[in-house]
Amino acid sequence: MKIQYLLLSFLALVLCISQEALATHIRAGEIIAERVSTQTLTYRITVVGYTDTRSNVVFGPGSINFGDGREVQLNTESDFVVTEALGNQIEKNTFVITHTYQGPGEYIIRFKEFNRNDNTLNMDNSVDTPFYVETMIRIDPFFGVNNSPVLTIPPVDNGGVNIRYIHNPGAYDPDGDSLAYSMDIPKQDFQRAVNNYRSPASSEFSFNREDGGTPPFLTLDPRTGDLIWDAPGLAGQYNVAFRIEEYRKIDGQFRLIGYVVRDMQIIIENTNNQRPELILPDDLCVVAGTNIEEIIQGSDPDGDPIKIEVFGDPIEISSSPASYSPVSVFQPSPGIVNFNWQTVCSHVREREYQVRVRITDQPRSGPALVDIRTWNIRVIGPPPVIDDIVQEQGRSVDIKWDPYTCGSTAETMQVWRRLNSDPYEPDSCETGIRAGYELVGTTNMGTFNFLDTNGGEGLSPGNTYCYRLVAGFPAPRLGESIVSEEFCVTVDVDVPLITNVSVENTDTNDGEILIRWTPPYDIDAEQFPGPFTYELVRSTGFTGNQNRESIITTSDTVFTDTGLNTENLVYNYRVLLREGQTLIDSSSTASSVRLEPVIINEAIELNWSFTVPWNNLTSEFRHEVYRNKTDADAQDADTFTLIAEVDVIADGFTYFDDGSHNGIPLRKEIEYCYYVITKGSYNVDLLTYPLENKSQIICARPDDDRLPCPPILAFEGPACSEFLADKPCGFNSFEHNLSWEGDFTGECDDELSAYRLYFSTDGEDGEFTLIQTLPAISSTARITNLPTYKGCYYITAVDRSGNESDPSNIVCVDNCPYYELPNAFTPNGDGANDTFMAFDNPFAKCPRFVEGVEIFIVNRWGVEVFSYNSFTANESDIYIRWDGRDKNGKELPAGTYFYNAVVRFDAFDPALREQKMKGTVQIIR
Repeated sequence: MKIQYLLLSFLALVLCISQEALATHIRAGEIIAERVSTQTLTYRITVVGYTDTRSNVVFGPGSINFGDGREVQLNTESDFVVTEALGNQIEKNTFVITHTYQGPGEYIIRFKEFNRNDNTLNMDNSVDTPFYVETMIRIDPFFGVNNSPVLTIPPVDNGGVNIRYIHNPGAYDPDGDSLAYSMDIPKQDFQRAVNNYRSPASSEFSFNREDGGTPPFLTLDPRTGDLIWDAPGLAGQYNVAFRIEEYRKIDGQFRLIGYVVRDMQIIIENTNNQRPELILPDDLCVVAGTNIEEIIQGSDPDGDPIKIEVFGDPIEISSSPASYSPVSVFQPSPGIVNFNWQTVCSHVREREYQVRVRITDQPRSGPALVDIRTWNIRVIGPPPVIDDIVQEQGRSVDIKWDPYTCGSTAETMQVWRRLNSDPYEPDSCETGIRAGYELVGTTNMGTFNFLDTNGGEGLSPGNTYCYRLVAGFPAPRLGESIVSEEFCVTVDVDVPLITNVSVENTDTNDGEILIRWTPPYDIDAEQFPGPFTYELVRSTGFTGNQNRESIITTSDTVFTDTGLNTENLVYNYRVLLREGQTLIDSSSTASSVRLEPVIINEAIELNWSFTVPWNNLTSEFRHEVYRNKTDADAQDADTFTLIAEVDVIADGFTYFDDGSHNGIPLRKEIEYCYYVITKGSYNVDLLTYPLENKSQIICARPDDDRLPCPPILAFEGPACSEFLADKPCGFNSFEHNLSWEGDFTGECDDELSAYRLYFSTDGEDGEFTLIQTLPAISSTARITNLPTYKGCYYITAVDRSGNESDPSNIVCVDNCPYYELPNAFTPNGDGANDTFMAFDNPFAKCPRFVEGVEIFIVNRWGVEVFSYNSFTANESDIYIRWDGRDKNGKELPAGTYFYNAVVRFDAFDPALREQKMKGTVQIIR
């Protein structure tokens, strides 16, 4: 009896060991998440597991955690299962399970199951190590619908000792997001690596590369996803893991919005087989609508049969996918497949399509070997076609174009303008606009014209304006078209042309500026026979009407304006054309030239600026820089000498004086004085060119590095809510009043020339931009036409040598967000209170600084009757405007309904950026 008991115990132990061996089955896997619809947060989650066919253990009893607190057993909760034999003793198991998330957020979906294959060389005790993979998805209404990358190439290829191994997951993103690849470490649980993981390329497992060189390596190309191990040195079984990250361009920056981790097994065997070879076509760039027909070639050095397969975006996309033939069959070596892809407009995107081509041989014995290569195809939008350009009233120009070829998939038409022609032809595959053009308008694809009014100022008479169009495609694919041909128009000279605003004397009180203008050459003589008079109007600053003053009315076309502070101020002028007492029209505004010095390494950099209607940026004329002789009176114009002629096309409106023009270095103890003469032209034959205009004279010493002290800045109010108290809903033209005090202590340079005011829309840690340069005599500034109330400022002081102080204290003001919903409405069609919407009166209840609102409304049984998301709606209406109907358009009965809403605001303070609202609303009928 005792012997029988021992025998039974021994058999049970053997059976247990045998079952444990059969339980070692998981080779590789990943998780894919696909959003089911744009209206709900339901995802179809696919768990893929690659198992060892020698095991009889069923894959799937592991746990899946959805990242929101819910965890279930995969094979119990899954919707369906697909099993597929892939060869090499590998079976693909696909489980699909649906899950609905309750709201936006970042969710890490995790799958864990026992056990991995036994005898994995680069980790300890793999048979008792759980298999773990994860996928991250980010649900955010600001980002739009997000699906995780899809992996199309299974990890089923074996490798040979001393032969380069390559794998590519064949990843593509259904949304067109950009993908990046990075190595990871196989895990056994969340944030827990497997025990004693070592890289397969370590000296323990690899000894040299395929070509005999050292050291061996394991790399993952971050752009193509090619995983290359060059080369395995020891036969056996290894596991590696890598991450496929997806990025979406949002507000001009790429943001990580998800990733997929693949954990995969590599089996290396001893073999004399040689890897097959691929010959791919050259990378392509085609215009949407092109039919691509190419041949992909392959061969095997051993003469074994080969199979060529094609993966990647063009094969997987739903609209007009690519195809190839023959499909997944072995053929004699050498062999080919024919690739065909009829591209369409929906294929246009910013980044190229990556076609993954895999070739596999079929040796008589030993492991089949593969090679994988990437072929890039870029699909770009065709050029728009301008039909006509017509000058309209008010010196505006109407640009008209044909309906765009890809108008159903493009999103915007961009209108670009430059002064004078640049008739370039875009290079092959060049999209978008080149430097030198200004974006003056953007329309939707249902609009076929744009009226350029130059921001309401009108275009400058006598100038030639040239236009081009570029079609822009929507996020997340983005992309632009080839630029259109250039069309130009010269604006009629039916008003006076200002030709000169030249500083003739630099002084704080007795400065002088010479202004010249022309008669209205092209005016309608029958409608306006004359005679004409001209009213000259002056303002301070490069543009605008600050301190506007009428200084003379004359029949002459020249005037010298005196008694000015030309040392510290910039002036702009406009000529009003009158016939008797009738105002006919006015010229464009032209400013004086402002010269500023900057001390750089015992040299002086000069920068000049202006706002004028003629063209000062021309290769025909060079701007001149004058400097005084060092032993003469700095302000005596007769002592100045020409030291440089600047090619402003190449160098811009700047000159660096280090004395190299005459070989005499600048001396630290000497104050050098300068002025510049700008030279430009209109496109009018009646004038004499160039149009020359002088800047003021400025002086600086190369050794003047003593900085001014930073001013003290203050905000003069009112507070945001007080400012808005009498403003209607939708008001978006805000203003800020600032004041400051200079610090003129003995430790700082008190010879100031200006203040510079900087502004940031992103808080005190954001990027500050120079928005105003103010004269040294000023102590206040009023910033107007701001689209929002929030903002941060600092100010600096600048001395006469261009030295800038440290920033002042930072002053910030924030928005005052507000959103309120009523508790009842009466959808009876009487025009009063017909919809459930945010208050639009009184002003105190107006929505303020709302970026978007999302709301779900249910009846008393919890059944959803209405939902709205302004982030994804065709029109981002923050008011909601629910008409009391359910999702099928049927009127709901009177009663009480319950809502959950999230309102996001534009504000610096994190506590003000989001408001969660719960409440009831009563339908009264």
